[in-house]
Parts: sequence; structure tokens; C-alpha cells
Amino acid sequence: MLKSTIELPAQRKEIDNARHIYILLTKHSDNFSLFILALIRGYYSHASIGFDEERGTFYSFTRRGFHTERPEKICLTRKNVKCALYKIAVSQEDYDSMRAHLNSFHRCKTEWKYDVPGVLMGVVKFPYWRRSNRRFCSQFVAEILESGKETHLHKRSSVVFPDDLKKISLTGPSFQGTLEGLKSFSY
Repeated sequence: MLKSTIELPAQRKEIDNARHIYILLTKHSDNFSLFILALIRGYYSHASIGFDEERGTFYSFTRRGFHTERPEKICLTRKNVKCALYKIAVSQEDYDSMRAHLNSFHRCKTEWKYDVPGVLMGVVKFPYWRRSNRRFCSQFVAEILESGKETHLHKRSSVVFPDDLKKISLTGPSFQGTLEGLKSFSY
């Protein structure tokens, strides 16, 4: 039996005073995304993370660096973007730790850049130490998850890709379809 890449408290029956985080995986069809998919041999090319109090807003890294994403705005320019949304219950303490870590990125958002060499090193499974002001999308999401005390990655965030994040839930995605469909989904 395969061991899960990530263990989260969502795998337990209940969490007192649970808060929720959301992992959004998307599959874009632009040339850069197709290049990334060919390298990582996965289904999804992008990962982002969201929080309870900001439903509909996700955070990630794109070629422009640290980025705030809103699916309804993406739908205006890109059609039929496939996606999967995972809803994860976490303790208030972990939620606050993850938010604080996200806020540390947000405070200096103009200083952050996308890490193309990091993606290439992750493809060859070389777990390097992260560069000071560079991340790629799934590395960033894994790092935010790992900032919670109850989240344990079984590999370094520098070798985590979007499809690895599918293993965060034993029940599967809360939503699977297109970003257009996600706009009307209540989560």
C-alpha cells in the first residue's frame, strides 16, 4: 500500500473548533503550463491555497511571483480550466500558524519571484534548500501547510508538485470540474 505524501489532521474523525483551508489544483493549457506538465508528468499544473474567511481568494506563485488569485477573474480570460478543490479541517492553532506564514509572504510580495530552477531540480527529485526569495506554486502551498504543527510532509517542499497535494484528503476533492463551475459551488 502506498503511504500518503502528506498527513493532515483532516484524516482524523473530528477536530474541536475546526477551521478550514482550501487547496485548489488547476490544469491550464497555456504553453508554460503544458511545459510544466510535461516535466512533472502530472495532471494538474498549478496549486494554490485559500482560507475560511476569504472564500474565493487563493494565494500562490505564478511567473509574476507571489500572486492573489480569484477563480471568477481567471474565468474571464481562460475558458474550461479544469480544477479540483480540497477542503481541509485544521485546528485553530494550525490555522493561525498557516495564516501568519502566508502573511509573511504577503508583506513583501513584490520581492518574491517564481523559481524555475527550483521546478527543474524538483523534477529530478533533488531536494535543495529553498532560495531566499523564490518559490514555485506547489512548493509554496506545501510550505504553508507545513507551518502548521499537525501537518507532516514525507518529502521536502522543494519536491512537492500539484498532484502530490491530491493526497491530502482521504475523501477526495470537495469539488472537481472547471473553474466556471467552481464559481457557483458553495464551499
